[in-house]
Amino acid sequence: MHSSRRSASVTLSAAGLLVIGGLAGCSDGDLAREVDEVSANTNYSTATGSLVVGDPFAVPPTAVVPPAVIPELPPSLDGPRYSGMSPVGVTDVVLDGPSAVEYRLAGNGPVSYTVRYVDEAVRYATSEPVAIPGKSVLQVDLSGASTESDDSFTSYAGPGRIAGSADSAVVSVDFLADPGGISQSFIGVGTDRPGFTVTTTAEPAAVIVTIGS
Repeated sequence: MHSSRRSASVTLSAAGLLVIGGLAGCSDGDLAREVDEVSANTNYSTATGSLVVGDPFAVPPTAVVPPAVIPELPPSLDGPRYSGMSPVGVTDVVLDGPSAVEYRLAGNGPVSYTVRYVDEAVRYATSEPVAIPGKSVLQVDLSGASTESDDSFTSYAGPGRIAGSADSAVVSVDFLADPGGISQSFIGVGTDRPGFTVTTTAEPAAVIVTIGS
């Protein structure tokens, strides 16, 4: 298959909201992993985007079943969760160096992400806050990520909280998978809402959130 690569970098303004979709095609091991990048350099910006994991043509042409209603769902994540299709799941959550969190994906199909700072961490369908260490909480929502594994991958099984090192910009990472098709993660940040960058990659498929200094 012919190799392809897409790369774009955009900076949000102080009150801006940016939506970027990145479609990941086939990639050889020698190519750079970067597919799409979104930067948020202000405290109240939201970074959103999407990527296609694996081979979209492997997804069976079945009807999309509407998901259950999830309270306070961000508009960018509202819509079908691709029920009945070949699943996409988070297979690993990795602290990559002192300032990056990598959410590795497998399967075949589309995934959307929304990344933003929140005043407190609250799990969907509940009203109880989750205590997150650090001075700021960066919430990561992955829509279209199933909790069901298939023959090609095994979904992430924990730990539910990953602690950062003493010199890391990331204090901790909490990961909460939801059967409704949204995986939540809360990143505890050691400083007061620094800028961040969201990068998607094709090989391996991943969403990477990097905290600025």
